[in-house]
Amino acid sequence: MELLPFLLVVASAFSHASWNVLAKRASDKDAFLWLATFTAFFTTLPLFYIWLENWALPVKAIPYLTMSAVAELFYFLSLSKAYDLGELSVVYPFARASPLFLYILEVLFLGEEVTPPGVSGIILVVLGIYTIHMGGFSSSEFLKPLKSLRSSASRYALLTALCTTAYSLTDKLGVMSISPLTYAFWLDIFILSLLTPVILLSKRSATILAEWRSHGLHVVLAGFLMKFGYIIVLVAMSFAQASYILAVRQLSVVIGVALGVKFLGEKHGQVRVISSILIFTGIVVLGTIV
Repeated sequence: MELLPFLLVVASAFSHASWNVLAKRASDKDAFLWLATFTAFFTTLPLFYIWLENWALPVKAIPYLTMSAVAELFYFLSLSKAYDLGELSVVYPFARASPLFLYILEVLFLGEEVTPPGVSGIILVVLGIYTIHMGGFSSSEFLKPLKSLRSSASRYALLTALCTTAYSLTDKLGVMSISPLTYAFWLDIFILSLLTPVILLSKRSATILAEWRSHGLHVVLAGFLMKFGYIIVLVAMSFAQASYILAVRQLSVVIGVALGVKFLGEKHGQVRVISSILIFTGIVVLGTIV
């Protein structure tokens, strides 16, 4: 991979991990994520104004936009719930393990061949997810993840990963039919059209206003990082192979864990960083070698 796309992907990894840290620190995470998504539409509008040539709604992409928006609706809701119940340094790597499920789906439904590197990648990701639930590398901690993996936080993190898998597959089909930037612009609108009524019907206006007053700056920053990171990945894909881009972007797993330990004071930092490196390595194998 050339230097420019590599730097863009690393910047995207940092931006993704950073907005997740901000979301974890929110008082009401549903309200925070909706406000971030809403403000992001306006903060990234200048970027679309510069780069986007065709603003018309692409009719042939409507099915993909709709399916992706539904998946992202459940993604936001499940991620919010996971962060309410669990620590970022456990939830975030688990939720980012979607390449594992993508590979399994490709094997099951697209006839992809199971290769030794593929098996190695799966083992590394699964091992990383398992050990990240441990408090230390000792025999007394070995069986602890069997209980932790059944926790509500881990279940919501798993649902988040499955939602990511669903919208990633849909987006891949969508950007094959139209310009990626056009797709990204209209996807924001479709997501907001579904997420907005859900949040407004389930949350009191006072709750939303309180979140804005308490974390308004974090909301705007998180929304911008969320969308800007996605846009620069699209740009990077024009310079390098998509599978390499998506694999390297999972560096965010390691960054997210490090930020959770450093800035949120989460425990078992050594175990979780090592586990996140195992997950990242497995994802790179699945994305670049298989």
